[in-house]
Amino acid sequence: MKNALTIDVEDWYHTMDFNFPENTWDRYEDRIEYGLNTILELLKKRNVKATFFVLGVVAKKHPELIKQISDEGHEIGSHGSMHKMVTTQSREEFKRDVQYSKNILEELTGKTVTLYRSSSWSIVPKTLWALNVLEELGFECDSSIQPFSTPLSGFKNAPRVPYYPIVDGKKLNLIEFPPSVLSFGKVCFPFCGGLYLRAFPELYIQYALKKVNKNNTALIYTHPWEWDQNQPRLKVPVHIKFTHYYNLNTTERKMDKLLQKFKFTTLGEIIKEGNYPEVAIK
Repeated sequence: MKNALTIDVEDWYHTMDFNFPENTWDRYEDRIEYGLNTILELLKKRNVKATFFVLGVVAKKHPELIKQISDEGHEIGSHGSMHKMVTTQSREEFKRDVQYSKNILEELTGKTVTLYRSSSWSIVPKTLWALNVLEELGFECDSSIQPFSTPLSGFKNAPRVPYYPIVDGKKLNLIEFPPSVLSFGKVCFPFCGGLYLRAFPELYIQYALKKVNKNNTALIYTHPWEWDQNQPRLKVPVHIKFTHYYNLNTTERKMDKLLQKFKFTTLGEIIKEGNYPEVAIK
């Protein structure tokens, strides 16, 4: 069973952990090159291709890095332009944000960008209109709906496997591909990326992935800043310190073990091989 490996290309100061205003970003140390190069070296070592969801602001600042990712055979998707949550944008603001990122990524790579992921999984019940916008802009796959709730976002009753969403009675011509969870009846447990991958033991993560793979392909995600132990350490509330900095020293090791024990490829390759149901969501 092949699984989708995805990387959200954002720097440490872009995250919602700190929520720095955009007009202050130039004050902070830029670390994206270190994290990305570490990831790319490991993928080359393990002969794995992945999907990189790239922020437009990162692509504009580091065009050579994005070209390198594409030239090495990896897939480029859009992560929007400015790492704004969909829940903070109007329909028109969202459309402009996504269109800008799509344009700059296609110009840099010479390839059509058809995959999208929102910041912090922020397509939720009240922002389902965003899926219609993505369809209008020519996207074929979205990976923004997290099938469980967190204080920041989430969609508790959303499907846990890939599907074609039906919104307000209309079947959309794009696939929704959620992050994977370990399911026990109506209860599910996240494990597949971000803090969950850093916090949970390797054996649990591998067990969960094996369980998912009995019936379905899985989706794993990570961020370049999670591979960077030398990023600036800020004095922040204890819960932010935990969510952002906890177990950064384990990310590379855990991902390397997964790459050795399981099969991974790009999200685009995965969706080509699937046969997905149509599901009404609201």
